[in-house]
Amino acid sequence: MKRLAFSLATLSILIFACTISRTATPVAGTNVPMVSETPIKTQLPTASEPPVATEPPAHQTNITCNGLALFLDPALASGYNCEIVPASTEGMDMYPEYTQLTLQGYVLPGAFFTAHISIYSVEDYTNLLPINIPTDVANLQALISGGPTGNKGLPLLPNFNAGQEFFARYKVTSFGSGNGIRYLTQYSQNFDPINNHEMFYTFQGLTSDGKYWISAILPISNPILPADGNNLPNGQSQEEFGNNYATYIADLTNQLNSQPAENYAPSLVILDALVTSLRIQP
Repeated sequence: MKRLAFSLATLSILIFACTISRTATPVAGTNVPMVSETPIKTQLPTASEPPVATEPPAHQTNITCNGLALFLDPALASGYNCEIVPASTEGMDMYPEYTQLTLQGYVLPGAFFTAHISIYSVEDYTNLLPINIPTDVANLQALISGGPTGNKGLPLLPNFNAGQEFFARYKVTSFGSGNGIRYLTQYSQNFDPINNHEMFYTFQGLTSDGKYWISAILPISNPILPADGNNLPNGQSQEEFGNNYATYIADLTNQLNSQPAENYAPSLVILDALVTSLRIQP
C-alpha cells in the first residue's frame, strides 16, 4: 500500500548501506563505554516518574567520530559505527563526502530509517548544489533566529525523493557547537497515515561558524499511532483519506504536540540529551 517503499528504500540503501569506511576514530563497531565519572549535576527522581535517560555532565562526551564528539547514553543504543561516506556527484542524489555515525543496538529496531547522525561540509555541499543549499542554510538560519514556521516544510538534509507530510514537537535548540531545530516528521510520496514504522525525530543544525550542517535522523514512536501505514484510519478508501488529509494531519499534529515527552519511545528527553551533547572538534 506504501508507494514510498521502492524509491525511498533505494535512497536509504544508497546513503546508509553503500558506504566505504575510511580511517575513523574510534574503530567501527566499538561498544559505547559507560561513563564512570559522577555527574556534575543530578536530578532527584520522583516516586512516580524515575528518569529514563542518563543526563551527561556538562561538556562531557564518550564517543568521537572524525571530529564529531557526543555523549551516547547506553539506554539509547549499545554501540555505534563511524565511517566516511564517499561523495555522490551525479544523478538525482547528490551529496559531498561526509561523516556518518550509525547507532547500533538502537532501542527501536526495525524502523524504516536507521538511527544515524551525519556531518556535512556546507562549502562542499554548496559547490555541488549552488542553488539549493544556500536556500536551505538561509531557511534554517531564519528558523534558529525565531522566524515563522507556519505550515511550510522544515529544512532537512539530505533531500529525499518524497514530501514532508507533517511536523510536530518543533523546537529551536542549541548543541555544543551551534544551534538548530528539532522536530518529528514523516516523508511520503502519497497520502499516508502517520505511523510508528516511518516517523522519526530529527535535528538539523549549523555550527556557529557556519561551516558544518549536522543532521540527526532517529526513529521514534508513540502509542497513539498505528504500527505501520498499511491500513487507512476508520476503513476509509484512499480517495476519502486524501480528501480529508489536511484535517487528519492537523488533528494528529495537535495530539502529538500534547503528548508528554515520556510517552514517546525513545523519550524526547533522551534524544534531546544526545543532540545537545553534539560537538564538532577541530
